[in-house]
Amino acid sequence: MKKLSRRKFFKLVGSGAIGIVLNPKISFSKIIGENLASNVVDCYHAQATSGSSINEPIVQIMMDASIKALTGINNLGEAWKSIFPNITQNSIIGIKVNCINSALPTHPQFVNCIVNGLIQMNFGGTYFKRNNIIIWDRTNSELQNSGYTVYTGNDPNTVRCFGTDQTGVGYDNTCPLTIQTASGTYTRYPSRILSQMIDYLIDVAVLKNHGSTQVTLCLKNHYGSINNPGGLPRANYCSPEIPSTNQQIRDVVTPNNIQKIFIIDALFGNVTSGPGGSPNCNPKKIDYEP
Repeated sequence: MKKLSRRKFFKLVGSGAIGIVLNPKISFSKIIGENLASNVVDCYHAQATSGSSINEPIVQIMMDASIKALTGINNLGEAWKSIFPNITQNSIIGIKVNCINSALPTHPQFVNCIVNGLIQMNFGGTYFKRNNIIIWDRTNSELQNSGYTVYTGNDPNTVRCFGTDQTGVGYDNTCPLTIQTASGTYTRYPSRILSQMIDYLIDVAVLKNHGSTQVTLCLKNHYGSINNPGGLPRANYCSPEIPSTNQQIRDVVTPNNIQKIFIIDALFGNVTSGPGGSPNCNPKKIDYEP
């Protein structure tokens, strides 16, 4: 668990009225020995939302303060660079969003705030290009219905955004994933965005419950990264299927372990009728974990 002095805390977060708490990761897992815990940044701001609207300038303050607190680096660009080992100005970063429920997706405004931080990364006077970022999910239609604009061009100042069903993308049948289930193993294939088109991955989930798994966060977000997730068994809250899917993505997709940070859009949430349905809670939070 990281400990920040009061002076260091305010140096990192600036003058914004933000509450940030650093804790070991214990939610939804059994920790055996404290060395297995990860640092988590939980960031709250009372003005992050107003009614059903997102206050993007406030969320930007939260996002910037969170990555600084997580890394202990006060320079925004350098804080983000420290997340991605050996990153260069030509690297490609994927942002996996969750858009299966257009009433409660990973919000575009939320992702904009991540992008605004990434483009502060400076490589000898050259800043990271927006076009080196790919926002993605299963389908173009789900992205569009959630407020994203599909773009596959090469304008350096425009983020790319498309689904696995985009022409020329699809799933990678050269990279089989062996998913362990209670009833045997299943073979699934990752999106080519994940296995062939990006160098690093940011997993950006949304806060909602789920009838089969109880909760949909960053682990289940990868059911949108493989083909036919609905064909996997769903007994025992999708365990071991979800852990196995994430282990395979970590260890089989090359280069291994490209997923470098997990972020949860908890500005709004659904705690009773997910994964579909409208928001029914308003935590006004961001959660980070490396």
